[in-house]
Amino acid sequence: MNAASQLGYSCLLIAIGGLLLALQLDGDGAVVGTGYAPLGIGAVVALAATLLASAGSTTLPRDGLDVLSSASAFLGLAFLVAGVLAPGGSWLFFEVFILLWLLTRRAPQEKSSGPILTSGACVALALMLLLRLWIAYQGSENRWQLMEISVPLISWIPWSLLDPIKTIQLGSFDPTEMGLPATGMRFGPTLALWSCGFAAVTSGLIWRSRAAYEMENDRIHATIQTLPGALARLVERLIPEEDWKRLGLHGLSERVRCKRIEMLVEKEMRGRREFDTLLRRTPNLQLQKPNAFAAQIEIAIQGETPPNPGP
Repeated sequence: MNAASQLGYSCLLIAIGGLLLALQLDGDGAVVGTGYAPLGIGAVVALAATLLASAGSTTLPRDGLDVLSSASAFLGLAFLVAGVLAPGGSWLFFEVFILLWLLTRRAPQEKSSGPILTSGACVALALMLLLRLWIAYQGSENRWQLMEISVPLISWIPWSLLDPIKTIQLGSFDPTEMGLPATGMRFGPTLALWSCGFAAVTSGLIWRSRAAYEMENDRIHATIQTLPGALARLVERLIPEEDWKRLGLHGLSERVRCKRIEMLVEKEMRGRREFDTLLRRTPNLQLQKPNAFAAQIEIAIQGETPPNPGP
């Protein structure tokens, strides 16, 4: 399967996962949506993460497949965030801040045109999904708080007068605030829908990122192969494939890509010529005292066969 086909299938997987994350079963067994509030929050987080991660990037979509890939990445991120965030609650803003930091964090030397779904971001999203599933389970059991803690000593006294202070409720909420159906929720089927949707969207986003990387490499390779055979092989030796993204060759138009390759080849050849000139002008240093380290360096530079140390 070529990179273009993989990119198309990954976008389809993202769409299927987003649909599963947007559905739930109410108490009557009917399939209902989760509401527009989670999707709105997810879209805002995805937009902010995309803008922050793309700051300083000059890459643009170049054809219809690139546009589909970029749109799927944005929508997939919005679906993923909407599927794991509870639409209400005091912890919501803290979760949004953590997600923005994780989705825009990257190595200083790494260039990207959008947010990266790192392993840390996947773990945080999974934990947030577990929190939302716990909230949904509590709501399906008609318990409208995250948890209930018994107060030591007081809860042991068998007086009904003390019932209001025997327990402490943490994280109280109501069905409307959390987007739960008015007729209740069937937790088992909803758990299956949200879990499968989360797995599909996460896998689709990771697959899409790798397919887009491979497709950009295919485009650069096709550009280099327009050169004569021996010259193309020389260029690929001077500019290895694993460095193409780091050197800024991804996401460029054909003309700009050719100019960029010309500049990189000229830079590499100039550096090699300067090194060869310096190597020819460097005298063969005669060591006054035995120095194994200097001797091995000299042998490596001159290409001589090291002496056999013997048994």
